[in-house]
Amino acid sequence: MVATLATLAGVASDVAPWLRGPAPYPPEWQWLRRAPLDAGPLGPSLAVGAALLAVLVLSGTSWARRAPRRAAALVAAAVGLGALFQLAVLELEPESALPAVMNQTVYRTATSYHTVAASEDARDPFDFLRRHDELLPALRKAGKHASTHPPGGVLYFRGLIALFERSPALTRAVLQGAGFDEVNPRRPRPQHTPAARAAALVGGLLIGLLSAATAWPIAAFARRAGSDPLPAARVALLWALVPGPVLMTPMLDQALCLPVAAATACLAAAMAVPEPARAWRLAALAGALGGLAVFLSYGAPAFLAFGACAALALALGAPGRLGRAAAVAAVAASVTTALWMLPAALGHRPWASLATALAIHRDQYTLPRSYALWLLFNPLDLALFLGVPVAVAWAVRTARSAVRAPREGIDRLRIATGLGLLALLLAGQTRGEVGRIWLPLMPTLLVAAMARPGGPTRDEALVCGACLAALTIAMAAFWQVP
Repeated sequence: MVATLATLAGVASDVAPWLRGPAPYPPEWQWLRRAPLDAGPLGPSLAVGAALLAVLVLSGTSWARRAPRRAAALVAAAVGLGALFQLAVLELEPESALPAVMNQTVYRTATSYHTVAASEDARDPFDFLRRHDELLPALRKAGKHASTHPPGGVLYFRGLIALFERSPALTRAVLQGAGFDEVNPRRPRPQHTPAARAAALVGGLLIGLLSAATAWPIAAFARRAGSDPLPAARVALLWALVPGPVLMTPMLDQALCLPVAAATACLAAAMAVPEPARAWRLAALAGALGGLAVFLSYGAPAFLAFGACAALALALGAPGRLGRAAAVAAVAASVTTALWMLPAALGHRPWASLATALAIHRDQYTLPRSYALWLLFNPLDLALFLGVPVAVAWAVRTARSAVRAPREGIDRLRIATGLGLLALLLAGQTRGEVGRIWLPLMPTLLVAAMARPGGPTRDEALVCGACLAALTIAMAAFWQVP
């Protein structure tokens, strides 16, 4: 709690501007400070945050303990209230929540997937797939994020635009229901058709919902890590309050959390179940989820490997489990690779796109930035957006697990996450903005920090949740994120 209060003071006063990063972009990175009195009303975020804390209190009552299925109801509440909390926090934006979702989605330098999807380059999705590697260099200025990512993000919005183009009535209903004109009266642009505007709004909202739905695999993985159903549901409820996934709406990195966390939970289950047939089905499902993740981000293999190592660490306790775990991981990796290569049947050149995108990322975002500087500031940024209480709990418990003997599964899990973070940090491929880019690591880190046999208790989760809510709201009020 002391660390949280100190961080809150730093965020509010900006007495330590390096909390936002060491240097402004370009070429380094620093989160922007919001202008004084520029934030919207606090009431909605305080109300939904209080509702999430009330559900945490409910998790410790006799009502919750009376039937195991009520833990599932708590996780469902985490998903619904989590999505609502994202919108409530967005009310702090000067333009309010729904306009903020649309503006961030169509903002060329913030995301750019929708920008490319609405352009002539993506009018024919199959042609876009075939020419993807050739189009990437030209997108370095027109679509910064799209130029360093697989085609999945662009095709996601292209599909939504096509849906709304086919149904003008649905387009009108969406825009009128949300209070938008069919054409932006202040900045009309040819590519921002009514269908494109509806796709931007719905696509951004769906990204936030997918992020909130990550509560389900988090709860499943927490149970594999030793938590009982109700404590596992508390871990899922904490996800709804973690600053990173709440503040980044509607960045595609949010949506990436769901397939990565679900693949990790499936791998952990596959490595533990005694029935071989079920283990192979779970491994194949993990691989399919991994294939989806890799189609959205070229960084996904690193995130999937991070989760796989955590799942493997849990499995190592049982005799003879190593062979099963290795086979499960091999099946999942094979399915992921096969699905990633599948668009090649349509003319896509995945290896050429990968090489081109990584070269652009290296030239624009890696080489111009200092390796040594981000060895220090990446962990700080991760701790802030993971949430200071979660980061402190993870660090203290991982240190204890490292010296404990004999070690339980949760101890091995924590050590695996520590080694994984160290490897990612030393690799130096991400230099800045890890509060967004490393979002898919946060579900596994949250489980490592909070899950354990018998825990987290209601009171522990309630204190942690209150600290997370305060940090999230303060960062939204004083910083411009994303």
